[in-house]
Amino acid sequence: MSLMTPTGLPREVIDNVTSQVLEFAPNGFALTMTDGSIVLVNAELERMFGYSRAQLLEFHIERLLPERFRQGHALLRDGNWNDFKPRNIGAGRELFGLRADGTEFPIEIGINALQTPGGMMVVETIADISVRKRLERMFQKIVEAAPCGILMIDGQGRIAMVNPQAELMFGYARTELIGNELEMLLPERLRAAHGSHRRAFAASPAIRQMGVGRDLTARRKDGSEFPVEIGLNPVAGDQDGLVLAAVTDITRRNTMQLELRQANANLEEFTYAASHDLKSPLRGISDLVEWIAEDLGADVSPAVARNLVRVSDRVRRLDRVIDDLLAYARAGATSSDAVMVDLQSLIDGVLEILPRPPGFRVRVHVQSQPFVTNKAPMESMLRNLISNAIKHHDRDAGTIEIRVEDIGRYCVFSIADDGPGIPPAHQERVFRMFQTLAPRNHEHTGIGLALSKRLVEAHGGWIKLDSTEGTRGTAFHVWWPRFQWRKNYD
Repeated sequence: MSLMTPTGLPREVIDNVTSQVLEFAPNGFALTMTDGSIVLVNAELERMFGYSRAQLLEFHIERLLPERFRQGHALLRDGNWNDFKPRNIGAGRELFGLRADGTEFPIEIGINALQTPGGMMVVETIADISVRKRLERMFQKIVEAAPCGILMIDGQGRIAMVNPQAELMFGYARTELIGNELEMLLPERLRAAHGSHRRAFAASPAIRQMGVGRDLTARRKDGSEFPVEIGLNPVAGDQDGLVLAAVTDITRRNTMQLELRQANANLEEFTYAASHDLKSPLRGISDLVEWIAEDLGADVSPAVARNLVRVSDRVRRLDRVIDDLLAYARAGATSSDAVMVDLQSLIDGVLEILPRPPGFRVRVHVQSQPFVTNKAPMESMLRNLISNAIKHHDRDAGTIEIRVEDIGRYCVFSIADDGPGIPPAHQERVFRMFQTLAPRNHEHTGIGLALSKRLVEAHGGWIKLDSTEGTRGTAFHVWWPRFQWRKNYD
């Protein structure tokens, strides 16, 4: 008659299930006598060490360890087994197993005593931690190679780990940092308050970015200070309150932002001066020329009349240059007129008001869905590029092909012509202000392409010129974001 367990299942069924659980357990299992001789193993232990079960049952358990670990492991069996407490060997230190082929691999061993009818026995579970160790080494390499300073801070606020970039950033050797309080890296005036901030973070740990939008300063070994941003990330699953801190020196960024703000301020001053101090005298000159022409009447000599026309032309040309400069200056900032734009309608509107010779054909292929963007700068960019293709064409008849398609997160414009092309030596120059390949008697200010490039880049896109020497035609390709893009200088 079978004995019944409290679950109602026969004892032999439970024993059979227990045996299968042990046999197919993911960790190696060995049952040994107190002298270390193995009496029972599972399939994972065979696979892990590369021995057959018959071979393992002839071994002492120390046979599975390199020689340098055997004596220490054997000493664990000395003492009073009645007071034996379960222990984990290898956690926090290096411990290796020895395979049948002589190779070693990192392991952890759990040991417990088991009282059986045949006497005291020892249960050992062995885990292969090769994957974990490999991941730890990879993590260590990543931390060591990180371009920002990495520090590990324990629950008491002491530095437990640093990477080479942190040493370089703060001017300390690793040995000078490990074990010391984090406050040593702060200016003295901030140290007292930092303790309360750290305790508040420990009470409610979460991923946090420090220094964004405010001044946060660190201190080097030599006493100098520098602005930083710090990302804090509590180590998941750690019971000691470890926190990983990523420190970025933002000195260069702050300097560039300051220079950029100053450049923008200077540009605004120039814009004001150009609109008020330059255009007003030009209007006065234009009026004077008209009055002189009226005073001279019809009896003026052809040379004088010709010179008056030349003066008027130069005044108008300078007025256009100032207008273009103002447009270029304003193009540096993103506009706020974000609306739903239909590309076909936008291009049709540009072509409707853009003058072109009768012999020019414009073909348009739009395969882009409407999207929300800043319409005015996009329209200005298209008008400049299409006008540029017409003005710089060397024939009375030509073809311009405009293609628009969606590629990833961008709307890509291609404006291609069959004109003379642009030699490679001049392709970089055409995007600079006041640079034009047209003869000097053409009334081109040379700002159109520079303005288009500035408009595109101010809204998060980029522009590329495509022209091959020896082949007619030039194409401008523009990548314009289909998402709302905002640059931040603060």
